[in-house]
Amino acid sequence: MKILIVGAGQVGSQICRYLVREMDCEITVLDNNSDNVGLITDKLNIIGVVGEGTRGEDLKRSGIKNANLIVAVTPSDETNVLSTFFARKLNPDIQTIARIRNTDYHEFVSEKNDGFVDIIINPEGAVADAAQRLLRSKQLFFYQNLFNGKAQVIGLNLNEKSSVLNTSLRQLSETFEGLRTFVVGYRRNNVLQLANPDDQLVEGDKVYLIAASDDLERTLEIFGVEKPPFHRVIVIGGGKIGLDFTKRVEKNFNNYQLKLIEMDKERAETIAGELTRAIVLQGDGMEEDLLNEAGIHTANTIISFTENDKSNLLMLYKAKELNPNITTIGLIKDYGLSKLGESMGIDIVLNPQTTTVSSIIPNVKPSSFKQVQMIGEDEGEVCEVLIERNHEIESKQLGEIKIPVKFGAILRDDEPIGFNTQTRIQVGDQVALFMLSKDIRKVTKYFSVDAY
Repeated sequence: MKILIVGAGQVGSQICRYLVREMDCEITVLDNNSDNVGLITDKLNIIGVVGEGTRGEDLKRSGIKNANLIVAVTPSDETNVLSTFFARKLNPDIQTIARIRNTDYHEFVSEKNDGFVDIIINPEGAVADAAQRLLRSKQLFFYQNLFNGKAQVIGLNLNEKSSVLNTSLRQLSETFEGLRTFVVGYRRNNVLQLANPDDQLVEGDKVYLIAASDDLERTLEIFGVEKPPFHRVIVIGGGKIGLDFTKRVEKNFNNYQLKLIEMDKERAETIAGELTRAIVLQGDGMEEDLLNEAGIHTANTIISFTENDKSNLLMLYKAKELNPNITTIGLIKDYGLSKLGESMGIDIVLNPQTTTVSSIIPNVKPSSFKQVQMIGEDEGEVCEVLIERNHEIESKQLGEIKIPVKFGAILRDDEPIGFNTQTRIQVGDQVALFMLSKDIRKVTKYFSVDAY
């Protein structure tokens, strides 16, 4: 596969790093910043072109006529739209992916409406959706749907109230017979590792598990996940993500009290007219008096969605000083600042770049891979894979599969099933897999029936 990446910023760089490490493909990166191009090509030994994705000649120099896929991820929606438009004109058979934040463009450019963008990536919408799912409990730090909502992969902090402490995972399966929940990995001493049957979980572990939707509530109870009887949420920043998030919470959580803080007076008045239950406060999220007015001392969660990473970190740090028990969630786009946020005690960092990359990866994987979710700072993956005919795994027992991967769910006849080491995989099954980054290439090859 020949892939052209338009945009050598953080997102483009991360996509290129992933492709070089995990896939056998020919990569070219196109950007108008020669420093960015030089930096990424020196590190990854890929082809770099300095130019504009909106210029036909630059696209031709980048090999657009022979490319199979173009991924436009510059900071500009307009550049991404035009890059895919000209790419399709120069190569009618090329697959096109574009990061487009402004939803006004979506209907116009969508392939479904005879447009020229096959797949639209909207990272802001995905971040808002992820944030509202994490409100269920302060112990959750990761929550994504699998199989169109029939199962979930969640990450949770294990505390002293969990009934699974110091119990082997093998014994856990026997104790809670019939529970379609499987621990697939955990982070201990800041190291992510696959879960093995004889492993025991301890207080402080960050655990990843995959559960059937019907068993999720029971699972959370078993693992000691506490849900507050009444949830008070403070949102800082009334931009696109902050407004989208607040609307989602208003729609999905009737018993949640919402306060939204917005600096700009005109913007505050505008969003107040768009919200039904949330109270909008105009002012600076760093001001203690305003935080007191918003109810910082009794709030369960505070989320900062401003466009400035450093402001988000400082405001959440301030909130933690005022209420040590509050859960802090921050939008942090810079990878370096993400680590700083953790050291400052920020509970959850949301990175739209990671969301973007996770949305793009399934389109460069073999066709049997239907969904991919990145874990941590590119430390692992959760994948949905369709088992097709002539697959090496067909009819094998799970215990016979000797590759470094954990099965977290099996969807058969559109329903999650329980399974063990004697369960045989059938054609048509969909499986959820958890793997570490160092094993992704090996696992991808094993589960692929495509030329790869």
